[in-house]
Amino acid sequence: MNKIKMLVGLMALMLATNAFAWCDPENVYCGFTVTADIWSSHDDVTRYKDINWNDPDSDDYCTPGPDSSRWRGRSDIYRIHNPGDPFTITLDWEDDANSLLDDLALIVLEDCDANRCLGSDYHTLEFSTANGNAIIDNDANGIWIIIDSRTDIHKDYTLNVYCGDFPFGVELSSFSASRTVDGIAINWSTASETDNDRFQISRADATSDDWQLVAEIDGQGNSTTRHEYSFVDRNVNGERYTYELAGFDYAGTRQVFGIVSVEAATPNAPTATEFALLGNYPNPFNPTTNIRFSLAAASEIQLAVYDVMGREVAQLVNGAMAAGVHEVAFDGAGLSSGVYFARMSGSFGSDVMKLMLMK
Repeated sequence: MNKIKMLVGLMALMLATNAFAWCDPENVYCGFTVTADIWSSHDDVTRYKDINWNDPDSDDYCTPGPDSSRWRGRSDIYRIHNPGDPFTITLDWEDDANSLLDDLALIVLEDCDANRCLGSDYHTLEFSTANGNAIIDNDANGIWIIIDSRTDIHKDYTLNVYCGDFPFGVELSSFSASRTVDGIAINWSTASETDNDRFQISRADATSDDWQLVAEIDGQGNSTTRHEYSFVDRNVNGERYTYELAGFDYAGTRQVFGIVSVEAATPNAPTATEFALLGNYPNPFNPTTNIRFSLAAASEIQLAVYDVMGREVAQLVNGAMAAGVHEVAFDGAGLSSGVYFARMSGSFGSDVMKLMLMK
């Protein structure tokens, strides 16, 4: 029990700091529909402040309304790298009927570092050339989408991300690419499909900007149930590759859903110089993901996964391991969608990172 209480305290501390919640977004793509919730903790809303926004002599805030201080709740953060033109985001939730104030706010920033507000609203933000506010995605950090709340409320919400001239007929739930022994595996899933004829996968390598068509996969046409798709690109070497996932409807209209990169293969196993969690892939995941961690020396470690309430849902490692970089699989098949935390601990201390399960 004490262990769980300590973990909850550690999570609350990390969620309340910029180092964890800020600069640690979930990736989203065109056509994504994300169902999530705001729950517990505080983030510092002053980071949405844009000091040179309208008046260089005053501090302006990105959150809507006359009183910036009232938006000090938990933030969920997402990042999109190819926003498109037009680019529309909608945020839906069941508002508190007993209050005249909106519970959630939708905020878009230029990136993690610039802190420049591109727009804020309670429900819908649209950027386009026609409106005179098209987004130019010229930053490696991408465009940042933030969901903020007023207080420590628990609110379910749906975030829709649309790119192009019309809402997508495909609701994308996940999209990832990773190296395997057979090549590079591209995996994606859809929550629903409307008039979806086929998917198209194209590839560009590190030495060229030219896209090469590598696969076409039939869509489901019209479906309201989840579907999983996969393709293995076997004609690859150790270079860095970028993959584009696009789709065609029955009218022949092509829309790009997302772009994902796979780093160059390392010729030798990486050397571990610290005790740390190195990330997981894919992320978001459904239902399995691979968690990587490094040990600077042989150690007795415990690696477990917890839900947002601090309850242990899986124990992945409990024992001695050699120095080096390791990888273990986590299967969330029996768990519900949402945020989970991996925690590695030992005589060296502990490290925690966030996982996103999206079914």
